[in-house]
Amino acid sequence: MKMGPLEDFAFDSVLDKFDRIGVAYSGGLDSTVLLHLLTQKKEFKDKIDAIHVNHSISRDSDKWEEFCRENAKQLDVDFFSYKVDGKNLSEADLRILRYQKFKEEWARYLNNNILLTAHHADDQAETIFFRFMRGTGLNGLKGIPAWGYTGRSDDDHKVILHRPLLNVHKKELYEYARNNKLKWVEDESNKDINISRNFIRNKLLPIIKEEWPYVEKSILHLSSDAIRSNKILQSVAREDMEKIRCDKGSELKYFNLRKFRALSAERAQNLLYYIINVECGLVGNSSYLKEVYRTLIHSNNLDKIDFPFRLKDDLSLMRLKVWTGPDLTDGDIFFINDTAGILDYFYDLTWDLNSKVEIPTGFLDVEEVKGEGIDKIYLDQQIYIKGRVGGERCKPFGRHKSQKLKKLFQEYEIPVWQRNRLPLIYIGEKLAAVGDLWVCDEFHTKPNKQGISINWTDNLTI
Repeated sequence: MKMGPLEDFAFDSVLDKFDRIGVAYSGGLDSTVLLHLLTQKKEFKDKIDAIHVNHSISRDSDKWEEFCRENAKQLDVDFFSYKVDGKNLSEADLRILRYQKFKEEWARYLNNNILLTAHHADDQAETIFFRFMRGTGLNGLKGIPAWGYTGRSDDDHKVILHRPLLNVHKKELYEYARNNKLKWVEDESNKDINISRNFIRNKLLPIIKEEWPYVEKSILHLSSDAIRSNKILQSVAREDMEKIRCDKGSELKYFNLRKFRALSAERAQNLLYYIINVECGLVGNSSYLKEVYRTLIHSNNLDKIDFPFRLKDDLSLMRLKVWTGPDLTDGDIFFINDTAGILDYFYDLTWDLNSKVEIPTGFLDVEEVKGEGIDKIYLDQQIYIKGRVGGERCKPFGRHKSQKLKKLFQEYEIPVWQRNRLPLIYIGEKLAAVGDLWVCDEFHTKPNKQGISINWTDNLTI
């Protein structure tokens, strides 16, 4: 047999410490090679699980699942499969959904486990380039970490993640697969250049490589520099955090605003990024954090400061607020859990469109109006309140064409954090209204006819 560089691949010795080693197994080339590599190591043979998530997107989804099941059987490893409805979900939402399944289904009843994914060096370069094109900060240039975990660090059911192939290039995976006569499935969506990442992979990078053949090496070098720089910035942030925190030893995080304001602008913004994205494990992009920073520095109405943040790989929220009192000249910054969270993909509630109703993110109330709102003729149909999935379209009354909600949200400057909190009103299987923002044209009350106007109150504003 022809030997390639991966035949002698060495996994991190820390894997020996885990009772179960899960492999996120899609059936594609990358995960097929990773699973096969792992089974060739005798020390891991009896602790490997192949875990497949069927997204139900492709017409071949069930065939791929069966392929994975058979291949796992041939390799003599345990196989777990979970089916989800991934239609109309974004790549980011699909990732969250997958990790939820890994955590809530596979890992829930295991005490000492680790999940391996097959991200490789080409994925790393594409990710960094993609983030660069979107205007990422220094942290984004670090790329995909070799180690991590699902959800929050304090989650009892979190799953440790490891990406052992990050230094391995795609061509090495192909060579290994050929040498070992491996079979895999090809996802046709990987060729769809309407997907940004595929455009970079299949169109943009090949053109750049013609002029700069070693561009991927340069991108990975940039990533290494970003990792080193981030370590320095985090070290500075930790020093500053200890200076301003007033809850040492407490799980609840409080920070003195007066001391925060005393820091230089650069150190204050670096600290804010660290607290939000690292210490608290929240999602905060640079533009949103700049808004938070400006408000904390310049606001004279501290009691009104209230910024929601979503937890990474989670559907719940935390809120940054400021407490003031007689003994606090500038107040304290603090974070609280928000049990309201967002309306997830699975939220579905029947509603009669007649009465006030409470949902996880707020309240819906109605009033009778003339020539506005949803036409009363629809009251005898099935009406539902649902969460946002992605890809929904609406033609607001008076507009010439329908648009995706994402475009409408951008046009009307609806804050990002608020978009997945808005209730969507469906009549039958059709979207009829988006909170109290828009009634879709088809369902709008005709002039001089009686209609139902929806009033939406977000409980974050109460």
